[in-house]
Amino acid sequence: MNRPIFFCKSWFRAKKKPTEVWSEDQAKLAHANKRTYTVLVDSVDEPYCFLDIAEGVVGVGFLDEFLRESLTYAFQEIEPGKLFLTMATHREFDGSADKVTSGISYLFEQNGSVEIRREFFNPHRLETVASTADVSSNYSAMPDFGNYDDLIRVERN
Repeated sequence: MNRPIFFCKSWFRAKKKPTEVWSEDQAKLAHANKRTYTVLVDSVDEPYCFLDIAEGVVGVGFLDEFLRESLTYAFQEIEPGKLFLTMATHREFDGSADKVTSGISYLFEQNGSVEIRREFFNPHRLETVASTADVSSNYSAMPDFGNYDDLIRVERN
């Protein structure tokens, strides 16, 4: 895929911009020392997505055209070097505003059980359903520095 990548301390969701843009060397050092850093994919100002990489966890936030986090993936390290997608959340927004109108979260277990939570905000309502799924595509390797393509796939099946 080889999309352009950039690095920063974090993605400031409310301000829709990176905090402290970093050099590749700064990010490499953070990666090597298992310190938290953020990868911006495609652009510093209007990224396709960002990855928050920390020891044992990787969060991926996919941004829409208004730089709102419309889809989030949460990966947890389940054994050294192996990640499992434990949660995926999709949000619906009120037009071009930042106000979330509803969201649906999928909480995955390695045994294939899935809890689906659908939340509506006006008026507030929460629906929960238990299900099962083939979770074989929820596994990924902990990325080597600079190789994030497998984690930024929206379609996981």
